Amino acid sequence: MIGRTATHASLILVSAAVVALLAGCTQETPDAVTPTAVVPSPAASADQALAPSVVTPGDLDGTDVSVVIATSLVLAVPDGTEAEWTGTTDDVSIAEFSGGGPSEGAVFRPGFTARALGTTAATLTGPDGKTESFRISVVAP
Repeated sequence: MIGRTATHASLILVSAAVVALLAGCTQETPDAVTPTAVVPSPAASADQALAPSVVTPGDLDGTDVSVVIATSLVLAVPDGTEAEWTGTTDDVSIAEFSGGGPSEGAVFRPGFTARALGTTAATLTGPDGKTESFRISVVAP
């Protein structure tokens, strides 16, 4: 009878362990997701996307803005005015304006896409007609 009790107790412990493991495997959908920062290793950083530079249009006039190649200069414009901003660059091979506004259920901010290393003059015109003149320097990461 002692052998049977030990086997029965072992079976209960194994069953409890399996239940505990399976309980950890269930998926739950949280109401809110809190993003966490991940610092990539130097070897992995070449494969990581770089974040865009974000600037307020009023801070641009007369400045030289550095933007990392293959990223963007995103304009922090007031909500609802995204599609009302226009921009130009002297050399679209270095940086090019990208209009904002609604598209496929999302609202995009206007900005400039950094295409090649170099510097180009740029302008930005707001919904009020005021034009900001500045320079975009596209730099290596």
